[in-house]
Amino acid sequence: MSKRKIAALALSGVALLGAQAVFPSAAPAAAVAETGQGVPAAPEISLLSGRYIGPQTVTLTAAAGTEIRYTLDGTHPTRHSALYSAPLSIDASANVSAVAFTDRTASVPAISGILIKTAEEPLAQFAVMSDIHLSTGDEVQQRKWAGYFDTLQRIAPSPDALISNGDQINDNSFNSAADHRFPRAMLEQNLARTGMSDTQVMMTFGNHDDYVTRMAEQYPEEWFPGTTGYYESAIGEFPAFVVNTESWSATQAAWLYGRLSEIAQDPATQHLPIFVFGHRPIPATVWDGAQASNGGLKSNLSDFPQVMYFSGHSHLNITDERSIHQEDFTSVNEGSMSYGENDGKFQIFGAGLARDATIPTAQSVVVDVYADRVEIDRINYAAQPGRTYDDAGNWTFQADPPFASTGSLAGPSWVVARGATPAEVRAKFTYTSANRNTSAPAWGEGQPTVRQTESGPVLRLPQAADDQFAAEYTLSVRDVATDEITDLVPVNGRIYSDYVVAPKPAVLDIPLAVRAGNKVGQPVDRTLTIGREYEATLVAFDSYQNRSEPRAFRFVAGAIDRTPLDAAVAEAESVIAQTSRVLGILTPAEAADYELAIADVPTAEAALAALTELLPEAPATQDAADALSFAVADATAAVQTMLVAVDRVPLGAAIHAAETALDAAPKSGARSGAAPAGVAAAEREFRAQLASAIDLQGTLNVAQPKLDAAAAALTEAQAAWAKAVAEQPGGETPGGETPGGEKPGGKQPGTEQPGKVPGEGTQTAGEGSAGAGKLARTGDAGNVGTALVCAAGLAAAGTLLLGVRRAQRRQ
Repeated sequence: MSKRKIAALALSGVALLGAQAVFPSAAPAAAVAETGQGVPAAPEISLLSGRYIGPQTVTLTAAAGTEIRYTLDGTHPTRHSALYSAPLSIDASANVSAVAFTDRTASVPAISGILIKTAEEPLAQFAVMSDIHLSTGDEVQQRKWAGYFDTLQRIAPSPDALISNGDQINDNSFNSAADHRFPRAMLEQNLARTGMSDTQVMMTFGNHDDYVTRMAEQYPEEWFPGTTGYYESAIGEFPAFVVNTESWSATQAAWLYGRLSEIAQDPATQHLPIFVFGHRPIPATVWDGAQASNGGLKSNLSDFPQVMYFSGHSHLNITDERSIHQEDFTSVNEGSMSYGENDGKFQIFGAGLARDATIPTAQSVVVDVYADRVEIDRINYAAQPGRTYDDAGNWTFQADPPFASTGSLAGPSWVVARGATPAEVRAKFTYTSANRNTSAPAWGEGQPTVRQTESGPVLRLPQAADDQFAAEYTLSVRDVATDEITDLVPVNGRIYSDYVVAPKPAVLDIPLAVRAGNKVGQPVDRTLTIGREYEATLVAFDSYQNRSEPRAFRFVAGAIDRTPLDAAVAEAESVIAQTSRVLGILTPAEAADYELAIADVPTAEAALAALTELLPEAPATQDAADALSFAVADATAAVQTMLVAVDRVPLGAAIHAAETALDAAPKSGARSGAAPAGVAAAEREFRAQLASAIDLQGTLNVAQPKLDAAAAALTEAQAAWAKAVAEQPGGETPGGETPGGEKPGGKQPGTEQPGKVPGEGTQTAGEGSAGAGKLARTGDAGNVGTALVCAAGLAAAGTLLLGVRRAQRRQ
């Protein structure tokens, strides 16, 4: 049996009390749950995600007893974010994010994308989606897409067109054309349900759509005209073209170039933007040309700056500002509605890192065309934290729609200026290589730390700040003793910052372990050695590869920060000792102990026992240490509530007045029987009350009513004695002070020094007192016997327990 158990058994029936621990603000929810403290619900935001005309007022509400912290920049609120105290005025588009905090816990975030527009009506409006990849009609997909269209309806209630830009299904072997019935049914049902039946639908052909001719058979002619995969249309008054990027040919190129030339040369149409939709991106355009093809298409479009080309295919997210590009024309990546991607970063998969590009997001764009500009709004339909694979490598995500992040803004709206001529349009390009962002991320005040978890060391990283966002990090870990760089993350490896999540996380918990082959689903095969000291160096990058200054810090793998826990335990031990002295279990008593009382002794003893059980040995993880800090603090507070302050000054004053009166009075002969019977009786009663009062004043754990009653009885007995003396022949009122009548500057009753029992040392003091090296007297007569019987064992166990705790902390 451990020393801890022995001590706990010896102290059964005794309670302990601890101080409020200091707990990290980013404490994991699991640690909080162990304390029994509930996690509050997310705040409510008065406006749903959607389109609003002009400035808006937003109110935030949360459960009583919580405080709301909020941000307007799309980042996850922390305890240091702005405190909500009054309705918010939203003058420009923003993601309103809010978290409800208690002193220890935090809710999940609430987020609402408030898209602020002017009262100006757009000349045309359309939504562009890509990579639906819908090859099933199950209940989850139905709920997911219903939620997506509800979000779209709040942003664009009656769009002129909806473009589904390739990869409608998941065909990989040119044998799944029948699956097109699922996206067709989904679109028909949701367009009808949301009142968009009059919205024009335009489909494009992608590399996962079987053959183009078989795809054409699955849709209405007006959705996907012909069998070539390319066609001309219009969105309102604006020309629109769909191209087949899976089969680019001279015939298609000649057709497109010819039609673009006619529009650009016609004075009646040369001022119009021309919208071109193709599944694959074009080289050296969006995302620096990642996953692009069709250099011929780029040549085809380069003579027409009024062209706006929309593409998907790559699944690369649209939060990244590289999703728009202007050089000879405007290129726009509209994202993916099935899952997103980054450019192959290391991501957190449970206990280890693995390199994977996929992310569980759904995004698209909504386009408004005005007389002088085109606005492109970036919309999240799903941007929850998580991964597309589980830790075992199984493909699974977006399984519980609708999503709290739906409707949040994936970034600020892009604005493309129009012009009267193609040349004027080109002159107004702003999203060019020359204008690429050059501002580097910067580290804030929050310092990185390493926490020991059940699976190993985890880097807790407060994210670097950036005028856009920190996209990724490099991490180098050096063994201090050997000066060797560990093989955790390769030199060319980057750790993904989860910047697509809405709201963007303020802190990352990065396992300092990597899965075999850097692959998802593989066991961890690279980690750190527990007990060794390392130096970690971090560099933050934005999406344009602007880099921060390095941030380096040292840590010992496996070490646990016990500072809050040790503070809680120290306070608990102090309260245990004082409570035990008040109960008369430990001696000698201290002066402050006489100023406290415990009414319910059995309950206090049970609380002490409960606190004793919580005192720590050596928590194996930081979460366990943090949770134990809370538990010890709560148990300490439970005992402290039973310690009630009492005021012994009135009783001390009565004792002082009585002793002064007796000292000043002439010898009455009461003790020898010479005094009149009445005087003698009064004096005997007076002295008996004084002795009782002195005894009570030297007794621990006396309730206030009992102290007050003793003071009143003593004062009454003194008055009766004084009256009897005054009424005898030749008598006069005995001299001395009455309670409360002390002279200024004199010693005040009840102000004895610590360690001095009030009333101690007088000629009439009762026998024995706490502080004299004996078991202290307590005022609860019903528990005196118990205290005497158990005192030795309880005191010994308490001493052993405190010694064990101190010894453990020294280890």
